[in-house]
Amino acid sequence: MQSFLKKTVYAGLTLFALGSLAAVNTTTANAKKHVTTKRVAKKVKKEKHTKKQTKVTVTYYKVHFAENAAYAKSNGVVSIMNKPGKLGNAKVVANKTTMRRLAKSKLPENVFHVYGMAKTNTGLYYAHVVTLGGKYRGWIYVGKNDFQYNLDNITKNTGISAKKTLRYGANPSNVNVKILDKLWTYPKFSRYNARVVSHKKASYINDDFVVESAVYNTRGWLYYYVQDAKKKSVNGWIYSGSTTARSSKKDTKKTSKKNPAKTPTDNKQTQSNPTTTTPTPSTYNLVFKYNGNFVSTKIVNLSDLSVNGTPVVTPDSIAKFIPSNYQITTDANAINTDGPIVNGGTAIINLNAVPATRLTIAIKQKDTGSLLTPSSDLVTTLNEAGQDLLNQKLVLNGQSINADAVKSILTNRNLLSIDQSKLSTSGAGSLQFVGVDTTAIDASNPTVTLYYK
Repeated sequence: MQSFLKKTVYAGLTLFALGSLAAVNTTTANAKKHVTTKRVAKKVKKEKHTKKQTKVTVTYYKVHFAENAAYAKSNGVVSIMNKPGKLGNAKVVANKTTMRRLAKSKLPENVFHVYGMAKTNTGLYYAHVVTLGGKYRGWIYVGKNDFQYNLDNITKNTGISAKKTLRYGANPSNVNVKILDKLWTYPKFSRYNARVVSHKKASYINDDFVVESAVYNTRGWLYYYVQDAKKKSVNGWIYSGSTTARSSKKDTKKTSKKNPAKTPTDNKQTQSNPTTTTPTPSTYNLVFKYNGNFVSTKIVNLSDLSVNGTPVVTPDSIAKFIPSNYQITTDANAINTDGPIVNGGTAIINLNAVPATRLTIAIKQKDTGSLLTPSSDLVTTLNEAGQDLLNQKLVLNGQSINADAVKSILTNRNLLSIDQSKLSTSGAGSLQFVGVDTTAIDASNPTVTLYYK
């Protein structure tokens, strides 16, 4: 009996042990299965991520800005890279901390000159920039808008935004000055190509100069544009603190001997002589130019330029005399006078053409000259291209259209080739863009005509 109990207990323990072992093995197997499942899930996720990756490519473009409109300031939110940032192995040239510092800086050498553009195949735009001081150079992200012809098109709150390097200043009360330093082609660090004038300093440093214009830079420093009183080929910009006014006594002597034209001060002095006839100030010459080319001249009364009893030449005082379809440039050197605003004086005013605010796009077949009728969906795309032209201010009243600018926009809108099924033509295949009508834009009916063949 005891023997039987021993055997039974032993057998029970054995079964319990085997059961325990089976349970452990099962748990281990489940654990292994669970771990294997997790690893498989990770692999699947990684494979999906790899499939979504797209190789980034970049197309580079030249930019076409006016000389005074190629500058920008940092917004302090994007780093500068040595290549468009989405390309592999791009390295930081100026990090966000540096860009925030540049954004707060008023130093003119920390303004950026924009001289190139890149667009990725994913539709992102980058600007090629360099500070006017030359310290930082590289590529910076500027959003999803084409800015090839206008920096104002840059997407807001991206890497940079358009910046004017100069603003108008007031001429000194005595425009006759001596200079104490060398002349520059532009105020230092206001243009990417600003440099010392080619004339040797010794050849003009002792000459008398006349202040013709004045500007402030981003730091608030005042610069004068001066003209050598004797040598018409010698002129340039100088910091106002590097000039001294010529004495009145010396000026009067030089004026009486070498300059027969009377200034307001001269007139007052000669009125005591009853035999002297003093000309009454009456007219002034306004010479208007566009891109350096003559537009028109208007002779106006000095009284028409009077502000609080004093004749002045400012954008406001000459606004009513500006030729139609033009406006004064925003450049600091837009208005250039030949001295005090007196009888017989002259001011040269630089103009910009006024951009069109509405536009019609017409399509013609080059061979026949016949007007083509686009389908409704093509009309939509053409209207979008037209809006691009207006947004970038590329259609100017009274001026020929820029064919390269039009082609660039048509390229972006995939309009260099149009299937004939979308046009009122017969035949298979497509028509190719071959040019644009360069006739001056009519302000009353602005139309851009595209030719396809």
